Amino acid sequence: MPVKGKPLLFNTLDILSATGRIKDVFIVVGYKADLVKETIGEEYQGLKIHYIYNELYSTTNNVYSLAKVKNQVTSDCLLLECDLFYTQSLIERIINEKDDCDIVVSQYNPQTMNGTVILSDSENNANQLVIKKHQGEGFDYSKAWKTVNIYKFKQLFFNNRLLPAICEYVRSGNLQNYYELVLGSLIYFRDNNIKIVPVDENMWYEIDDQNDLKIANDA
Repeated sequence: MPVKGKPLLFNTLDILSATGRIKDVFIVVGYKADLVKETIGEEYQGLKIHYIYNELYSTTNNVYSLAKVKNQVTSDCLLLECDLFYTQSLIERIINEKDDCDIVVSQYNPQTMNGTVILSDSENNANQLVIKKHQGEGFDYSKAWKTVNIYKFKQLFFNNRLLPAICEYVRSGNLQNYYELVLGSLIYFRDNNIKIVPVDENMWYEIDDQNDLKIANDA
């Protein structure tokens, strides 16, 4: 899907290449996987491209896709969703963070946003992750941050904390939920250094439908 004339995936790869700090990109593919591979190839502007196939893409959610990445990550990493269009400066902002887990967020805007939010303290520690269905009537959005679904993880946190929890979640049969639920449980126990990284909402656009696409193209 092109935004401002550039497909979402190309925008992501162009930005990652421009940082000069990313060497390997793992793309979890499913629908039209062969087309993605043929279009991008195994190398893109200095990036080595690896493909991981989610054979259950039509019946699972992103918690299963993330579980497929097991044993692949050998350094600190970024987790990016492919329905996002964002600026170079946003990635430069998150790539320099050094916490166990850094979560890109924007101040919640009820006019343009919905979905998962995070509550934090004055030092940007993530204290609670609240998915949409738990934001009941009267939920206070004044101190809420909208997740952008861009993350940076320390290697040890990703491999030793997040992925084992993801894989256990999948083994229990929960294949149709979001990895955010698992991350939320790690936030709940507060035994990790998990921080929010606030950015301006004009630095990113999530493309879920035609209206989102129009907003991003008109910006």
